[in-house]
Amino acid sequence: MYLHLPFCRDRCTYCSFVTTRDESLQPATVARLVAQVRSWGHSLEHPKVDTLYLGGGTPSLLNLDELAALTEAVREAFDLSPLAEATLEANPGTVDLPWLSGARALGWDRISLGVQTLEDELLKRLGRIHDGRVALEALELARRAGFERRSGDLMVGIPGQDLSRVLEDTRRMVATGLEHMSIYLLDLDKNCPLKADVDAGRLSLPSEDEVATVFEALQIELPRLGLPPYEISNYAKPGAESRHNSRYWERRPYLGIGPSAASQLGDLRWTEAGNIPAWAEGRAGVEIVELDAAEALSEIPLLGLRMHRGVDWRALRAAAESSHLLPLVDAWEAQLAPFERGGLILRDGPIMSLSERGMLLSNGILSTFV
Repeated sequence: MYLHLPFCRDRCTYCSFVTTRDESLQPATVARLVAQVRSWGHSLEHPKVDTLYLGGGTPSLLNLDELAALTEAVREAFDLSPLAEATLEANPGTVDLPWLSGARALGWDRISLGVQTLEDELLKRLGRIHDGRVALEALELARRAGFERRSGDLMVGIPGQDLSRVLEDTRRMVATGLEHMSIYLLDLDKNCPLKADVDAGRLSLPSEDEVATVFEALQIELPRLGLPPYEISNYAKPGAESRHNSRYWERRPYLGIGPSAASQLGDLRWTEAGNIPAWAEGRAGVEIVELDAAEALSEIPLLGLRMHRGVDWRALRAAAESSHLLPLVDAWEAQLAPFERGGLILRDGPIMSLSERGMLLSNGILSTFV
């Protein structure tokens, strides 16, 4: 289950997510989240939930009473007996030890902190409300509060970023005992203030070659620091992988509640409207899509090849044969052949996976299945 809280103290210059700074909408939105959790639990007859994720936005803007109300609603409406992980996202500039301890006492056992960089000038450029010192302090406070599973986000490709500093930031974050890191390339494909500055020539992005060099260095450095990769952008100590995000890549059923939240059940996909006031008032619509057999099959390699363990291609062909879609898989194999000859795709018996270099060039490879 994914719960979306769309509130932020300030809007980052690179952000294109459904969020708002209008605090007056928060009480009604939280109340509707609670009501929707109860409604879905009743409609689905109290189903089992094995991972829970509270994202945003900035969930750490919830006060502890609001977080407790939402947590209790989930606990009452769903069967959490198989719950293996409960993650909440937090902005380092919005947490203190009492809040973190309170969240941990409510049963949240994993926290994802949006660090992005430890360079103060870049944090200002990104519109972040914290500095590097506060980010490192937040990681330590989370440990003191009892979070044994902590994740930190790190961003590569920021305008003006000294890419050699990325490795230094990585080492400083891991030195706090961090169990998980997500490495993100700055994405400016949608309108946002930072994109406007880049398009106008006021700022320039690092070159693709510079960014690729840093990613390759991280592929070496993070395993050396004890965090091997398990997905294109994610590294973790053994056993500390994000179970929730892995459910997405494994195409498990998931329920999303909140403005712009997405859900998957079988071949059905639906997304709630992103108009926050309308959603809070219960007058927003839902966009529903039903995948056809070919679209459903394509999701298996599209998502599965993101994982370092790869895809069982023999099982994929068997699934395709049962759906009369073997010609589609044959076409994929023809398109993938040059990548395999170039060492970007590896084969180990029936398992197909991306090489380290293939991970860097994954967009071009995975476009085969889109």
